[in-house]
Amino acid sequence: MSRSRALVWMLLCSTCVWAGAPLAWSQDKNKNARKNTKAPKAKPQANTRNLDQRADTLVSSYVREAGDLADEYLDAGHPDKALAVLQRASAINPDDASLKQKMAQIQQQNLSANEVQVDVNAGSGWEPVGVVVTEGKPFRAAVEGSYRLEVAGTVTAAGLLEKDVTTDLINGIPTGALMGVVVKRDNKPGKPFPIGAGGDFTPRETGKLLLRVNAPAGHRSTGKLKVTLSGGLSAG
Repeated sequence: MSRSRALVWMLLCSTCVWAGAPLAWSQDKNKNARKNTKAPKAKPQANTRNLDQRADTLVSSYVREAGDLADEYLDAGHPDKALAVLQRASAINPDDASLKQKMAQIQQQNLSANEVQVDVNAGSGWEPVGVVVTEGKPFRAAVEGSYRLEVAGTVTAAGLLEKDVTTDLINGIPTGALMGVVVKRDNKPGKPFPIGAGGDFTPRETGKLLLRVNAPAGHRSTGKLKVTLSGGLSAG
């Protein structure tokens, strides 16, 4: 091989070496980057058995003391405060059967208190019964008796329409059923609700309770219904 050819060969070989070097370096760099992007290993969770036992003991202690406090409120003549304490404890431990039983007993006692008996004249409109109900405080109604429903007048194919809640038939409540309405302090009536033969009711407003049978304006019904009210009532 001549000297000139040897020089050319050396130059070509050196060019190949330098041309390949960046590619190899780039591959090594990508490998390192992939190694560095691996997610760190999660630390094992600690055993919380002791903490769980302390939490259970704390809840049990709170529920027990809440029950004792509720009993003291009952002895002092404040069943509503006793019930409020038990409801807060039940929110922490909703599966506690003793709390549920005690709350049910207090609610039944509350619904049996403040008993009032009134007569509802079937032929009259809305009649105040001398009691005030409170928003969110349940009351109980028990209804006895029967009356004669007599409707006179002309009716179109459209039927009996509700125009005036003070006198007309109320849609959505059975015809002839006893119903109630709460008149607020601004003298605005709430939405009439069915009472029928009775039950437990939770008012949506605070105000005077009025009763009447659900019959259309101009009806000539006769008779009286005996209604016993109790629970969350006050005179008014």
